[in-house]
Amino acid sequence: MLDLIKEKSINNVLRKYDLEPKHSQQVRKLSLLIFDKTQDFLHNFLDSERDLLEAGALLHDIGHSISSDEHNKYSYILIIKEKIEGFSPEEIEIIANIARYHKGKSPQKHHECFAKLPDKKSQDLIKKLSSIVRLADALDKSRKSVIEDLDCIYDSFSQVLYIFLKDSLSDLSPEIKAIKEKKNLFEKEFGVQVEFKVISIT
Repeated sequence: MLDLIKEKSINNVLRKYDLEPKHSQQVRKLSLLIFDKTQDFLHNFLDSERDLLEAGALLHDIGHSISSDEHNKYSYILIIKEKIEGFSPEEIEIIANIARYHKGKSPQKHHECFAKLPDKKSQDLIKKLSSIVRLADALDKSRKSVIEDLDCIYDSFSQVLYIFLKDSLSDLSPEIKAIKEKKNLFEKEFGVQVEFKVISIT
């Protein structure tokens, strides 16, 4: 959980640039659910790395305030520019890269923002955390916050991660289509196949 200094600083940035606060909050919620529900069997990330995911999820779309085209790249620029309190310069660089890679091409060695990271550990962390934000972003494709909760079950024999989506009888076709387009990086980085199942809450 973000401490008060980090949360206040991020909220100040969101007030300046975030055009869809409801979507940002939903992506944060879903990103953290995926992170928490896959802890110990897909990853062993620390609370500090959870904070980086949370910040990246909240700030992933602020680039829309400049342009919808390649907004992920503008999100990167704005996060670097704002110097969010409570995070080190290295952590801010990671957060900015999480936002940068929540859509579009996966991280590449020839991308300047990715290549200048201090070590392979940071690069691997960005790949994994940005892949989580990609899934969460896809799960709110309609911008209607239709997913109320989710759960994860991992079949280690078949290496399939089943993600159960809980909603209230909503049309999830936009989300399902987006998931199919955006799950590849997650599958590659975590070495699993992802399958989604919908559970209606009545």
